[in-house]
Amino acid sequence: MAPRFPLYIDLEGNNCIIFGGGETAAARAETLSKFNAKITVISPTICPKLQEMDEKGLITYIPRRYYRGDCSLSYLCIAATGNEAVNIAIADECKAKSIPVNVARPSAFGTFDFPSFVIDGDITVSVSSNKNPEYAERVCGLIAELLKTAQD
Repeated sequence: MAPRFPLYIDLEGNNCIIFGGGETAAARAETLSKFNAKITVISPTICPKLQEMDEKGLITYIPRRYYRGDCSLSYLCIAATGNEAVNIAIADECKAKSIPVNVARPSAFGTFDFPSFVIDGDITVSVSSNKNPEYAERVCGLIAELLKTAQD
């Protein structure tokens, strides 16, 4: 797989839909919330972390399964249902409508990856690795330390 092109987009107030209610969906929701996205989660059930986010008003939860057409009003979608066939159907719908989609599994069906990132004031640095996300996470940690020392 060729390296992915880093693209920084404005998510503030834009509708991002997450399909799935598990830990992966919760991690994606936490990331999107850091960028002030308007987050909708569609899933029959949700994990405790998403339930907590719903109670705090950080997400809008719709308790049902995915239906074709759900992606239509989305700026960006996440397919993390735990069912690969459903994730692929979500990816196909998004691609047909030119909506960026991240697919948890099988990840090759997505059009973008979630990078590791560091936010320091108005600086955002992201690191991505197609094969070694743990390494990207370590590199982000080093960048965070460097940014701290640069401010001192």
